[in-house]
Amino acid sequence: MKITISKEILKPAEHVFPWIEEPEKAKKWQPNIKDSVILENKPEIIGTTFKESISEGGKSLEMYGRITRFAKNELIGFQLKSKIHTVDICYSLHEIKSGTNVSVVALIDWKFPMNIICLFLGKKIKKRIVDQMDSE
Repeated sequence: MKITISKEILKPAEHVFPWIEEPEKAKKWQPNIKDSVILENKPEIIGTTFKESISEGGKSLEMYGRITRFAKNELIGFQLKSKIHTVDICYSLHEIKSGTNVSVVALIDWKFPMNIICLFLGKKIKKRIVDQMDSE
């Protein structure tokens, strides 16, 4: 499943990027993240690993992540793995006249049985994810 969204933020990229890069700031705009722990911090950033605990609708999920792409104030990519899916997500920041355009591309590979459920409810699941990302 591929999800793409884009948002304009009325701040320059150097003010926006830390809100994506830094776990404590990211938790403030991603209310489902209850805990985030760096497991191994790499000096070059790429390869840094972490664990996130997500809570939604009374259910919790642990996701293990790795930073796969990084260019300060320009882009950051993650691969996240959980018991239900693998997500490759990339945030790209581009300066615009009014501030910064943030583009997000997420590729979600659902594991069994979610992959079967998505055959029937994929559009509904995608809409819920897009709505959640859009509100964040």
